[in-house]
Amino acid sequence: MKNILVFSPHNDDLEIAMGGTALKYIKEGYNIIKIIFSVGELSNPHLKESYITKEREKQALEAEKKFGFHKTIFLKLTDAKLKHEIELVREDIEDLIKEYNPEKIFIPSFKDIHPNHRAVTKLMKDIMKNKNIATYGYEVWSLTDENLPKIYVDITPYFKKKIAMIKIFNPTEWLSVYLQYIPIYIRAIRFGRKIKVKYAERFYRIR
Repeated sequence: MKNILVFSPHNDDLEIAMGGTALKYIKEGYNIIKIIFSVGELSNPHLKESYITKEREKQALEAEKKFGFHKTIFLKLTDAKLKHEIELVREDIEDLIKEYNPEKIFIPSFKDIHPNHRAVTKLMKDIMKNKNIATYGYEVWSLTDENLPKIYVDITPYFKKKIAMIKIFNPTEWLSVYLQYIPIYIRAIRFGRKIKVKYAERFYRIR
């Protein structure tokens, strides 16, 4: 089996950063395994955390079923404490890499400004340093380019589905999702111009 592991700090990071590429890989016969560190229960402070946790897990599983992800794995870290708790899942991550033996791994880019995303990247960078697995960085909240080899993926046939995928998360994370829509379109068009297509996603080759 051809497996790809995507390490997602929160529920919707995969969809926002690389939803089109994930759909392309699924079409090519890859299994996409999404590992979520925290469901982001603090995304709606006016609602009970228990309700948000339940709803966001349901949304992630809906995306899995509707768009063909192979599996969604919840590491169940606390959103507010993710960067402090993250070492607790190091062994779990090592076990997942052994179990799935992925051809590729995707993690947040090094220059992502979100502290939880940076915590995930720091841990994954350390875990991957002695592994010979192709590793790529994806962009969610990055503001500057990284000095790493860049790869552009044509997602034009999958862009509408990517947007539909992101909309699954609107009910409980409407503010951050809607704030992302304009950057998503701008990035997709800008990256598309790099390879002369309508829409593209960009990744950094880390390993």
